[in-house]
Amino acid sequence: MSFPAAKALHIIGFISWFAGLFYIVRLFVYHAESSQRPAAERDVLLPQLELMASRLWKIITVPAMIVTVCAGLWMVWLKWVPVGIPVWLWIKLGALATLIFYHHWCGRIRRQQAAGTSKWTPKGLRVFNEGATMLMVGIVCLAVFKEAMSMVWGMAGLLSLGISLMIGIKVYRRIRMRNPAA
Repeated sequence: MSFPAAKALHIIGFISWFAGLFYIVRLFVYHAESSQRPAAERDVLLPQLELMASRLWKIITVPAMIVTVCAGLWMVWLKWVPVGIPVWLWIKLGALATLIFYHHWCGRIRRQQAAGTSKWTPKGLRVFNEGATMLMVGIVCLAVFKEAMSMVWGMAGLLSLGISLMIGIKVYRRIRMRNPAA
């Protein structure tokens, strides 16, 4: 019974964690765009966006990361420590370490924006947001396919996803240039 409980907590945690990571970077984009607005708009928007980012970070994103990591380690302890950790799980743990680095980088951007010292552009933040998407796809594919997916196909899939995301960003930018309301 404890493995299904750990797995349920892990799934709930990572859904919440990724929701927080995706939304926080969107708030970063809005913050960066608001910084370029007239003073009257900027004075209203920036404090509100900083409050939203702070609450999202402290109430959802950080706790969700903790639940995800703890429940995942609980699953590893219950299922794989007694018999040995498989290669696919070591790769997933490496991707998780990268995701935790990404998470802390988001925290740093949040603090920089609140202090008014961020150098990020809206375009740079949109590209930065795709890092979480790529990590999510890689981690989920590793968890679902495990050893069935070769490393070559996995890397080719992630590379294809990355190229597709970059093309999507360029197309979206062109659409926004033609129609700023999009």
